[in-house]
Amino acid sequence: MEPVYSQIDAILSQMRSVVQAMCEQDPDFYAKHPMQLLAEADEQAIKSVTETWTLPEEYVYFLQHYVPQSVSWSTDDYINLDIYGAKDLPDGQLGYNYNPVTDEVIEDWPRSFLVIANDEGDPYCIDLSRGDTVIYTAEHGRGVWDFAVAYDNLAELLRSALRPRSITETDVEEMEDFIYNKVMITGAGADKLKTLLFIKKWFKCDYGQAKAHLEAAPLLVFKGLESVAAKVANELASIGAEYEVSQISFTEFVQR
Repeated sequence: MEPVYSQIDAILSQMRSVVQAMCEQDPDFYAKHPMQLLAEADEQAIKSVTETWTLPEEYVYFLQHYVPQSVSWSTDDYINLDIYGAKDLPDGQLGYNYNPVTDEVIEDWPRSFLVIANDEGDPYCIDLSRGDTVIYTAEHGRGVWDFAVAYDNLAELLRSALRPRSITETDVEEMEDFIYNKVMITGAGADKLKTLLFIKKWFKCDYGQAKAHLEAAPLLVFKGLESVAAKVANELASIGAEYEVSQISFTEFVQR
């Protein structure tokens, strides 16, 4: 697998962990307002967007593995960043390149710009005429679009969504009340193939990379809330993998 795809896989794995941790922290709220980040896009959705636009391969790969359901990202840089999945991409253009109310094309929109995310109306775009994933953005409501480069590539945009908000003293006190664990694979265990398949699925990598990960064990699989770590450990136990679960401090948890 090419390095850029490996980067995207690693970032998506982090994104899924963050979403899962959020849901675990407030189960009552998320039972009423479900939020998920799935890893397998609908084939028809991918076919539809690739037939509509000529997309960079890197971005198509991302769409195949990023399937948000009511997911948005809030950081110091974003109020409410909505990164589109394949199903959301067509509707995500409305109001930028096309006015659905008047049924008219919006003339001042750059024709080769595709909106892949927005933060409360501020678009984040790729320029399809370039064939890469340089990310452009501009403030909405200014009367004219004044685009500038925000990120050099898609991976940088995704990483930016994972930056935590600045933590206040009160936040720290609340978060320190949680128990955090990390889960490490320490060996192949009773069935090496099952362990390799787990690593392949968990990290979204190919068999060769999974083998390399296992050979470099101990391998960090997860760090986060104790309840989530327990589920990961149970899955590893079910396939006979060798693993360790240990409690970590809040400081270690927030460290990248």
